[in-house]
Amino acid sequence: MILHYYQQFFPSANAVGYLTARKLMGRLADRGHDVTVFACDFNPYDERDEPEEEVPGRNGGRYRVRRLRAPRGMRRSLTRRFASYGAFAARAWSAGRRAPRPQLVIGSIQPLFTGSVALRNARSAGVPFVLEVVDLWPDALEAKGAVTGIKARVLHRMANQLYRHATRIVSLTPGIRTELVKKGISPRVIDVLPNGFDPDLYAIPVTARAEIRRELGWDDQFVAVYAGAHTEVTAVETYVRAANVLKHRRDIRFDLFGSGQTKAPAMRLAAELQTGNLHFHDPVPKPRVPHLLAGADVALMALFRSPLIHIYFESKFMDYMGAGKPILGAMGGQQADVIRRFRTGKVVDAFDHEGLAALVAEAADNYGAFAEMGANGARLVRERLLLPDIIERYVDRIEAVAAGRAGELEAWEPFPA
Repeated sequence: MILHYYQQFFPSANAVGYLTARKLMGRLADRGHDVTVFACDFNPYDERDEPEEEVPGRNGGRYRVRRLRAPRGMRRSLTRRFASYGAFAARAWSAGRRAPRPQLVIGSIQPLFTGSVALRNARSAGVPFVLEVVDLWPDALEAKGAVTGIKARVLHRMANQLYRHATRIVSLTPGIRTELVKKGISPRVIDVLPNGFDPDLYAIPVTARAEIRRELGWDDQFVAVYAGAHTEVTAVETYVRAANVLKHRRDIRFDLFGSGQTKAPAMRLAAELQTGNLHFHDPVPKPRVPHLLAGADVALMALFRSPLIHIYFESKFMDYMGAGKPILGAMGGQQADVIRRFRTGKVVDAFDHEGLAALVAEAADNYGAFAEMGANGARLVRERLLLPDIIERYVDRIEAVAAGRAGELEAWEPFPA
């Protein structure tokens, strides 16, 4: 088949963040399909250029990445972010109309504008439309107070149009599916296909732990690592305050890898508190993450408070468990529920930096019990959340929808009630 995939921020091979979309395109190409990806010309983390690509698959398939210009400076304001979204959408609409006619169109949101362009071009071609929901807009923006009034109503209308005209919906998280069902979307058309655990990425040498610890100067210290975005959602200041509680413990250190709009304030707070046991690092490409986690002792997670906290189900959650690291969290939501239900770590309430500090100290003093929790996480992802299995389910659904067999598919999610 000829397929079109619209995702504004499609990652390059060495991009920071999750690479699920690349795995999906690769598998489609391996099954003999010809896929065109419409994406913008930079990544959203540091706005570096992203290259155009043509990647061959087995059986004569391939996927090509078309990079379309879009304004940068997205982190400066919501207005600039929307300007980038709108400019990309306009160019993607035009590029999609000029490309060879597809048999199916997939649109990934966010942003909503990309999904709307994908839907319009699917309708123009008279072909089925699959909607991939990565984040819940404008609901998440409303919960943070970023959009209100008429702007929120316009965005809701855009989102509802996408939900109701999609032949099939792929939800990145169980919580997003829950919210879509509340909006009146039939649960029968919504599959939960999260960013799963990639075992190939974690096929690293047994010497990786010693090498990374030597490289980063971790020596004999107990290391708690966070690897992810520094945003309001991820509540990075919680780690700073937890490190401050433990700064008398010279055997414990906190290392944070990533970037984002809250990194600079977190660094200023760390300087004010003189937390010498806390270390900030630049973000690292996804293939580097397994090495960092191999060298760490525990993995950290934190989230802010929100009525929509249950919609979050992050790729680092899979990485932490797959690497066999016990997760110490300060958060609510479904990820916290999974940690408790499957005993993959321990959690306290959001923003409870003292409670998080106590968990880190407990793990440092009694690691045997926590090592068992890490093993529970590794077992869980291999039983329910392997990325190759998730990708295979996704490709099966794309082919079934294109063949007119969407109604025959049972909706799937990794944690059924």
